[in-house]
Amino acid sequence: MWIVVNSSVGSRALQSLENQMARNSIHFGRQILRLFHCGKLVSIGLSLALLGSLPLYAQPAPLPSASPESAAAQAYQMGMSLVRERRLDEAISTFKNGLARDPQSTVLLNVIGATYSLKGDFEQADEYLLKSLQIDPGFVPARKNLAISYFNLGKYDLAATEFRRLINEPGDSRLIASLFLGIIAEEEHDFSKSASLLGQSGDIVYKYPQALLSFAHSLLELNEAQKADALLNRLQKMPGVKASEYFKAGLLFSRQKQYQQALAEFERASNIDSGLSGLSYQRAAVLNRLGRPEEALKVLKELTSTRPDPPSLNLLANLARSTGDLSLAIQSLRQAALLEPKNEVNYLDFSTLCMDYENYPLALEAADIGLAHIPGSYRLQVQKGAILEKLGRLGEAEKIVQKASRLQADNSVALLSLGIIQTHAGELQDAINTLSSAINKFPSNSQMHYYLGVALEQTLKHDTKAAGAFKEAIRLDPSFADSYYHLAKLYLDQDPKLAEQNLLACLRLDPHHLSAQYSLGRLYLKTGRQAKGRALIDAFERQQQAEKLKVRQKPSLELAQR
Repeated sequence: MWIVVNSSVGSRALQSLENQMARNSIHFGRQILRLFHCGKLVSIGLSLALLGSLPLYAQPAPLPSASPESAAAQAYQMGMSLVRERRLDEAISTFKNGLARDPQSTVLLNVIGATYSLKGDFEQADEYLLKSLQIDPGFVPARKNLAISYFNLGKYDLAATEFRRLINEPGDSRLIASLFLGIIAEEEHDFSKSASLLGQSGDIVYKYPQALLSFAHSLLELNEAQKADALLNRLQKMPGVKASEYFKAGLLFSRQKQYQQALAEFERASNIDSGLSGLSYQRAAVLNRLGRPEEALKVLKELTSTRPDPPSLNLLANLARSTGDLSLAIQSLRQAALLEPKNEVNYLDFSTLCMDYENYPLALEAADIGLAHIPGSYRLQVQKGAILEKLGRLGEAEKIVQKASRLQADNSVALLSLGIIQTHAGELQDAINTLSSAINKFPSNSQMHYYLGVALEQTLKHDTKAAGAFKEAIRLDPSFADSYYHLAKLYLDQDPKLAEQNLLACLRLDPHHLSAQYSLGRLYLKTGRQAKGRALIDAFERQQQAEKLKVRQKPSLELAQR
């Protein structure tokens, strides 16, 4: 058995989730700043006087003048009509004309800032909102709009400061502040705080998809999966859900291994925007998890033919390899390495593929190319050591693995690999010293105990210590069949009954373990159980022939390269 520093494509759902939430926070801010939908007021954030008709978020503000006929008041009324018609530039000009007549009007300064926010011009918005608050620091509508503008710009520290000032205001201000502070806390990975604040925001959280997704994400991080699922299931019934929001829901389901629900959310996202970044990759990953690799391959082939990216190419390579298409696997990994030469995963996957098909020279070439780009890569150096050992270049293998072991504190794989190389080189005492020292640093590493047992066993004079090492390996990992086999070998002469028990345990875990089959068959023959012994020996010989045939029929990597 040999350790290979393999890489797995795995699920990148958490990283994708965080990236998507960061990218889309501005869209949520715009959504809640939006004034109208089908001619009716629906905003929860634009705290203008015009929102006086909305019961939940009404924040009435005085008109610019007591006289409805004043120039400023007329400018305000005309500007609001233009806002309702979505003629935002004209509205701003009209508001500014009124402001020229009444430069101290906090209401006009606020509506100008709010209208700039609707345009997405948050820097300009801040300028007018801050002027409004300089004149009247207690003007709540302007403070709400300023807080939301900071949020839209990603200035969460400034936004949080403003929302904290609003949290003790009466009415809807506290709910709005709790909602946004909860979303900010989730963005900052303070999930306990986020869940608490979003829970305090009342029913508002159920009206806005991004707020609901932030709440669900926070609950999931707090291991409250049932509550998170209940929130996610509400998303389907919400109006106006964007593709990116369905996508995030899919990522959250995928994290919980609820792949069917994840796929449904990804399909909803695709129906709205099939070109959404990361969507095709995640759909393919979920299809593969659901046991539908051919569909996953189709999705990835379409994606990489038009918009190739390293993660998608890497997943395509893994799927192609699992379905026996070695040419596609090699082509995909090479393309991924060309696109992202500083990513060690591409070289690791390529060299591992070569090792699996016993093309060690090509595996070494891949590792060397990777190290030329990333000379300090711990994993690539350990991988190169594994390849050199397979090539019989044990001295070189030992040196590079020793070098790798000095690169990082968690060097368990390098130390384990070093012990294995030393064992294979016949440097048994060095191997015992290396693995014993490594066990002091990593006492829970079952493989270290196992390989220490192997080295001790090969000395032919430390059977008791070897048995102790194998027993500890079994205690730490009772599912590893080889530990039982080697322990049984130590008992064959001195305690055949214990040997039989361990061989049976080995075969329960791995019914095709050839060495255990043969050893148990010989033990049965030796103890007079001829029929059982002969049956096991015959099974061993059939399995041995089958393995030889399998090796002969294994696709050639050299042919696949062409």
